[in-house]
Amino acid sequence: MNKLLLTVLSSTILLVGCAGGSDVSSSSSVATSSSVAAAPFAGAINLYTRDTSSGTRAGFMEVIGFREAIANDSVFASRFVVAGNQEQVAAAQSDPFMIGYVSLSTLNTNLFKGFKYEGVEPTTANVLNGTYRLARKFNWMLRDSYSVYGADATKYEQLSNAYVAYLGSREGKAIIAQGGGIVDLTGPAWADERTKHPVCQVANNSFTLKIGGSDSVESLSKKIGPAFAAACGNVGMDYNHTGSSNAFKGLNGANSAITDGLSIHVGYASREFLATEPALKKGIMATDAIVAIGHLSNKIDNLTGAQLTAMYKGQITDWRELNP
Repeated sequence: MNKLLLTVLSSTILLVGCAGGSDVSSSSSVATSSSVAAAPFAGAINLYTRDTSSGTRAGFMEVIGFREAIANDSVFASRFVVAGNQEQVAAAQSDPFMIGYVSLSTLNTNLFKGFKYEGVEPTTANVLNGTYRLARKFNWMLRDSYSVYGADATKYEQLSNAYVAYLGSREGKAIIAQGGGIVDLTGPAWADERTKHPVCQVANNSFTLKIGGSDSVESLSKKIGPAFAAACGNVGMDYNHTGSSNAFKGLNGANSAITDGLSIHVGYASREFLATEPALKKGIMATDAIVAIGHLSNKIDNLTGAQLTAMYKGQITDWRELNP
């Protein structure tokens, strides 16, 4: 299998792969006249996917019906790009023939296209009413033990518990919703919850709470963080979002030591935690949808799970095969 390498230089995406792929910069591939613009959309499909540690990949492949691709690159078509969330966003603005996927909270229809899934628009309302089915949960996990922090163990445990309580407060949920997370906005007021967390009633500026795990949750995490810090004694906030699988590793797994670069206090996964990723305290931050994305010039509006699976398997290789 010829896996493509992704290089991001400024705003340029460089694809390196087997010969014979479509030249996305070729003037022959881009409609320039009214007669050509009216023709069916066509061009060799360029596949983009997340790596095997990604919760977004797990959620996407699970729902479209391609479970064997969750953790196995060998089942893909021979030509594909492994790219993170923001790299796929960049590719969707520069590669007319790309197909990729991002979380709904990342979708910006002014910059790139979000395809309907099974005929349903990817919107918050459609996720809440259950009609848009390409969805998954953003889950959180805490440490089972804080003993590695010595004299500060109790303080970090209290701060971690206060953080997840803030996520469930009306104020926290409002920030999550504003950032694109899908939540039920009802819940306790933080003023009431704060009384249950005395740690937030004292100065905490000499402590830093480390948040990590899924990079799909990163934008929401960085919106919640400053608000929580202000509501809990100005505790410092640090973010290290490197993938869902690193949530457990940095909390209760192989990378939980204080000196480890992946060590965190609160970890997120944009998928369900596995049976091999146990924790005493877990919960849900929000629901998110995953959206298949492409270039704004793409004339295809709707994709089904079967079509997406066929594309990633290499059974559908050209956009012309998907024209109505």
